Formats: sequence, C-alpha cells, structure tokens
Amino acid sequence: MVCMEKVSLTKNNQSYQGTLEVIKPLKEDIENKIKNLKQIVIKINFVSAFTELATTPVETVRGFIDFIKPFYKGQIIIAEEATVGQTEEGFKKFGFEKLAKENSQVKLFNSSQSKSQKVKITFPQGEITLPLAIIYTQSPFVASITRAKTHNTVVVTLSIKNLLVGAIQNGLFSNRGKIHQGKYIHQILTKIAKYTYPQLSIIDGVIGMEGDGPTNGQPIKAGWLVASLDALLADSLATYLMGFKIEDIGYFNLLEKENQGLLFPHNQDQVEIFGPNPKELITPFKPHQTFAEQRQWKI
Repeated sequence: MVCMEKVSLTKNNQSYQGTLEVIKPLKEDIENKIKNLKQIVIKINFVSAFTELATTPVETVRGFIDFIKPFYKGQIIIAEEATVGQTEEGFKKFGFEKLAKENSQVKLFNSSQSKSQKVKITFPQGEITLPLAIIYTQSPFVASITRAKTHNTVVVTLSIKNLLVGAIQNGLFSNRGKIHQGKYIHQILTKIAKYTYPQLSIIDGVIGMEGDGPTNGQPIKAGWLVASLDALLADSLATYLMGFKIEDIGYFNLLEKENQGLLFPHNQDQVEIFGPNPKELITPFKPHQTFAEQRQWKI
C-alpha cells in the first residue's frame, strides 16, 4: 500500500478559525510528532519590524498554540530575527508579546541571541560562510508559520524560505544578503535546507501580499490557508493557489530533486488533499515587477 502524503486546505476569511480548521485533519500526525517533546519552535516571519502586512498574522500562531495545548505540555518558543528594525519592537507591535504573556508555555526568542553553527555553502561562482542559529538547526520540531507573499528574487516566499533565510543570523555584516548571488540563490537555499527544514508548515493566505513583496507589496484577500508536515508540498500548493507555475520556482524544483518533499501538482498521485478542490480557490497574485527576470533561474 502506497503511503500518501497529507496536505490540508481550507477556505476561510479569519486567520484564527482558519488555522484550527486547516490543521484538524493533521491532528494525529502532529500529536505523534510533538507530544513527548520538551520544546518546540514556531518560526514566524517579519522581514520588517514596521510592516504588518509583511508579518505572520498573530492570530494564526494563536490558533496553532490553542490547537496543540490539549496534547502538548512542553515549552513553545516563538522565534524570529527581524532583517529591518528591532525584533523586540516587532514582537510588541504585532501582538506576539501579548500572546506570550497570555500563555505560560510560550516564550519569545530573538534568534540573533542564539548560539550559531557556521556552515560553508559552495556554489559555482564561489563560497559563503553563514551563521545559522542553533535554535533552528538543533530543534527536533520547527513549525514555520507565515503569510503568503510574493518575492523580489525567488517569485514567492512561504514556509520554507521563511525558515531557511530566517535561520541565518543577520548580525552586523548583513549575512542574509550573502545569499543573493543571482540565479545561484536557489542552489544556496537548497543547501541550507540540509541543516534546517520545517517539520510543519502553515501558510496563511487569508490576506496575502502581492506585487512587490516581501515588504512593499499590496494586500490581496485570497481567503485560504494551507498546512502540511511536508513543507514542499504545502509551499507548492500555496504557490498553485497564488496562480504561479511551480516550474518558475527554482528552489522548489531543486529541493524535489534532493528528496525534500513532494511538489503539487506534479505528484498529485502521491498526495491526499483534505478540503476543497484547489482549483476552486485559485486567486492570482500580481507578481513582483522583476518577475520575468526571476523566472530565468535555470543555470
């Protein structure tokens, strides 16, 4: 019997209720993964501590925490390091400080304060050394929870990129900027994935960001959420719902070759979808103005 990979999809205009709905079909799998752990990490996303539309909705995170409380009694760390602005200000401004105060299990953590693991990443034009926060690389379970957004170099930024880039401690040397090596960013992201990768992905498309993401785009009311323990499956389904072609996302295709997950719609025969027919929820996102260049990722 072939083991089908699960992905869940729901139509909802509320982040909190939508989160409860979208992860319900995955309850048994999530519970089995985390019930005996002492600590799990939620990787949220705010590129900028000033722009709420660029940020993981706090109600999505609240929904996930409320969902797991009945069967998970360990510590929950909400982690992030803002690329622009002060991380602690972002925690406060976007409601995460309040969320943590309301939940004794929850702790906020600026991942710039984590011990780091230095890794060398080679690509055809050279080599870069990146400090990765061990809060991510050594955690047994990282849930990457993020808003659906377009991007200025890799077409879309969803749960995988949220963790792979967010794991890099930016510091005084703008380490995250080192990955921007033209087309080679896709190879670099794929290599970072060997050190850290989401065990659960929740993508909130209730209100996404289209146009010039990941910080300067415009809101789009797509009204859906996606979740899976296969991050590549979740991200590729979300990309499909955003109206983009999987072939245009370089790091998705490279990750599939590295056996890091399944691609939707390529591997539909291996996927069990919980929820409505994805075709019914497609809401085309306006791409970034450099989209035509971004599509030319093949080397």
